[in-house]
Amino acid sequence: MMRYKDGKYFKRIQGAPMPISFTVKRRVALSEVDVMGIVWYGRYPLYFEEASQELGRRCGLSYQDFYQANLRAPIVQFHVDYYKPLRLDEEFTVKTCAPWCEGAKLLIEYEIRKIDGDLTTSAYTVQMFIDSRTEEFYITTPELLEKVRQRWLAGEFKCLK
Repeated sequence: MMRYKDGKYFKRIQGAPMPISFTVKRRVALSEVDVMGIVWYGRYPLYFEEASQELGRRCGLSYQDFYQANLRAPIVQFHVDYYKPLRLDEEFTVKTCAPWCEGAKLLIEYEIRKIDGDLTTSAYTVQMFIDSRTEEFYITTPELLEKVRQRWLAGEFKCLK
């Protein structure tokens, strides 16, 4: 999937609530770089995961919430576009953005930017829901996600930072 001209991977549904987004700030650690002082490409998914976990905690879709609801949400698609490298000790932000979508899935877009605003990396994931007891995929929206969508429609997530 390619990014649209507006920089998004997923088309927005007309009339749907604004995407839920959250940004975390980090600094590149020594353990994350190669011998050239550049972040190893395999580290980026971990940055995305850290930011995604924080977004989930803030809107009721944490791993603990999944566990309590007997849900799992495996990633079934993952795509990364690399533009510029991050280097040792650089500060950067990771923005997660979950656009509204219908069905039993989560769509998440990611952007990593240097402190000066330069885009270094963008990515997306698609997660499907499965019942942890039966290991069957949901074809309808699970109750946990439906509750989050109701809160989303009520405007509860507009102030996430």
